[in-house]
Amino acid sequence: MSRQLVIQFKGGYMQLKDIDHIPIENGGFYRALAETMKDIATVWDINFKLLYVNPSIERILGYSIQEFTDLYNTHGKDTFSRVIAPGSLNTFFDAANKRINEYDKWDSSERQHSVELELIRKDGSTLWTETKNSFMRNSDGERIGFVSITRDITRRKQTQEMLQKSEERYRSILESIEEGYFEIDLAGNFTFINDALHRMSGYTREELLGMNNREYTSAETAQSLYNVFTGIYATGEPAKVVDYEVIQKDGSARIYELSASLVRDSSGSPKGFRGVARDVTEYKEKDRELKKSYDKLQDMLEETIRTLAFTVEVRDPYTAGHQRRVAELSRAISEKMGLASESTRGVVMAALIHDVGKIQVPAEILSKPGQLTLNEMDLIKTHPLVGSDILKRIEFSQPISEFVLQHHERINGSGYPMGITGNEMHLEAKIIAVADVVEAMTAHRPYRPALDMNKAIDEISHNKGTLYDPDVAETCLLLLKEEGFVFTT
Repeated sequence: MSRQLVIQFKGGYMQLKDIDHIPIENGGFYRALAETMKDIATVWDINFKLLYVNPSIERILGYSIQEFTDLYNTHGKDTFSRVIAPGSLNTFFDAANKRINEYDKWDSSERQHSVELELIRKDGSTLWTETKNSFMRNSDGERIGFVSITRDITRRKQTQEMLQKSEERYRSILESIEEGYFEIDLAGNFTFINDALHRMSGYTREELLGMNNREYTSAETAQSLYNVFTGIYATGEPAKVVDYEVIQKDGSARIYELSASLVRDSSGSPKGFRGVARDVTEYKEKDRELKKSYDKLQDMLEETIRTLAFTVEVRDPYTAGHQRRVAELSRAISEKMGLASESTRGVVMAALIHDVGKIQVPAEILSKPGQLTLNEMDLIKTHPLVGSDILKRIEFSQPISEFVLQHHERINGSGYPMGITGNEMHLEAKIIAVADVVEAMTAHRPYRPALDMNKAIDEISHNKGTLYDPDVAETCLLLLKEEGFVFTT
């Protein structure tokens, strides 16, 4: 009775009496399948004797069936060292021995395990393959050989290597940056952190992984973070969290800034967040110190301004308090118009010293009770330019000297000292110009008594849009007529 080989494939069995002559009616379908498949199919007996190789050997390794068979018949098992790269040879034999000796102990997943081998082509080049092996058994169930299916995975291997290098480079970058990188799940628990983050926090990597943000922040900060991350989840848009307090492991508090974005799974569903955190505690402290220093310098500067203003008032007792009252009304107009606080501050500083140029005008002219001559008037008209020249030497955060220079200009070009129009004037100068007129008309002067506030209102109303900026004038009238503004100094 002839000995039969039973080769087990997924989907059925085929019996082999003569490996080279399998009639269709006796399993030729399976032979046709093996002959046309793209992968290399080889059949070996239990002692690694080659029984069959399909035509794909030529496409993948460059050998014809006859060449590969002759190579094996000539060199026997040494053929393996000729077609398997040195780095994969031990892998091949270890995998074969384990399959033979430990197969019965393996579960189904282990039995389906494949082995990756680097093979040598006929031309000497190499390629990566994946081989799966299945035992052949005789009719009594004894193992008498095995079938190997070998697939070219060079492109997949190259892609994996590229991805691995990319991942290593990515990880290297994450571990070398000073900022803390993190990934959290949708519940706010850490799933990945870099070295910088655990150094920043004082916690070990193991302590941080799985930790929730509520464990290292105050209740207020945790709620703020929740709101931000909820917004990221809802919109899919990245967001930034600034000035949030983190409690270190030692109990100290630090200030962080954080940028975060949504992470999605392969189906596009949100699965968590990733972000970068930086410790800005020192920066914030320095910023606070700089602000304190800046505020102190501003206070000193304002005190200098008040001193200069006082110098003018000492020489001209009839206008004592004029600059302070102009500054008071200028502030009210600026705030009503919605100027930024820094701009309002510039208006007030310029108004406090807008007549500093009168320091060059002889005191007898300033306090002259009668009509001024043309020469005396021309001298008076130089005070904006003189004041501007004095203030140019002081470094302000805003162009205070220009505000002072323009406070007697008019939007129709009829003012002095340059006769510029409204398009060329600073808004701050336009505000001081209106406030200056109102205060001058309602205050006592050597040559006339104080006028009624209604006279000042009439002046501004009548010349609104001609001499005075219409928005500034309208705001001033609103303060005087409807809100009952009065000078307090």
